[in-house]
Amino acid sequence: TMVIEKFVDELSTWYIRRSRRRFWKSERDEDKNAAYTTLYTCLTTLIKLLAPFLPFITEEIYQNIVRSVDPSAPESVHHNDWPTADEKLIDEELMKNMDLVIQVCSLGRSARNKAGIKLRQPLAEAVIIADEGILNRLEQFRNLIIDELNVKELRLTSNKNELIEYVVKPVPELLGRKYGRLFPKIQKAIESMDPSDIISSLRDESGLKLTVDGESIIILPEEVRVLTQPRSGYSVSEENEIIVGVNTVISEELRMEGLARDIVRRIQNQRKEAGFNIADLIETYFEAGPLLTKVFEKFGDYIAAETLSASIRKENPPKDAYLATYNLAGETLKVWIRRTGKQAQ
Repeated sequence: TMVIEKFVDELSTWYIRRSRRRFWKSERDEDKNAAYTTLYTCLTTLIKLLAPFLPFITEEIYQNIVRSVDPSAPESVHHNDWPTADEKLIDEELMKNMDLVIQVCSLGRSARNKAGIKLRQPLAEAVIIADEGILNRLEQFRNLIIDELNVKELRLTSNKNELIEYVVKPVPELLGRKYGRLFPKIQKAIESMDPSDIISSLRDESGLKLTVDGESIIILPEEVRVLTQPRSGYSVSEENEIIVGVNTVISEELRMEGLARDIVRRIQNQRKEAGFNIADLIETYFEAGPLLTKVFEKFGDYIAAETLSASIRKENPPKDAYLATYNLAGETLKVWIRRTGKQAQ
């Protein structure tokens, strides 16, 4: 059952979520058919596997998604043969690569959370640091990772210095006891040096050589602590020799795009509250302050496409429009929506 639970979680939170646009796009092309066929196969196979454990709910699902479209199918889910795996369809390499992509995306979201930046806010860049073998496996999924982490650019590198900087701190209890009054000057000398040069010197058996007040001093590796921290402007998360960082500097352009996504989420929820059908086309009217008005002007096409708005107008709405009021970016936003009587194809 643990294996089935993991499968259902990945099917729901990864495959279905990632395939939403494939399901809902208007063209009935091979990609859309493949998405539906894959999902249908997963669901029908899954209910057969679950039938001995969940006999009633699997029967209900079977009647809804199998018997309703294929009356010639066995009368009950329990009349079906136990599923057998078609090993020709198993792509081990693809599954391993996708597990890697999921891990990287999880690290990227963790880095965002550390910085307190919600996923709807677009960012300029994500950086992945790993060995060349892992980077080569990730390259073919570049666009997926960019979309999943909501960034404009993705940089793949094996150089940790792209994201991580080193800080060298003297150990007071060792150096202070050893050099007494010279310790503050030793500390200042170490802080003024390039950490990379210090680390290189410490790798040498002879240690780090300093001259303080005309006195030659050798600092041993155990007499300093080497700390790491993200480079300025980045938040990072690390696991299993993979480091993912996101650029936390949000330009005005990115901030406005993030607000557009916030507006979309609110209108989508408003559609549900109004009891509209998921495919209903709507007319949208709004009243907002200068910043949010600018967001509507700049990202109006995006907002319209995501909310199925046939039109978006800054004017008085018809009396039958459904109103919701929001506080966003320090401004009050009023949005009215009404059905057009048409549905998206």
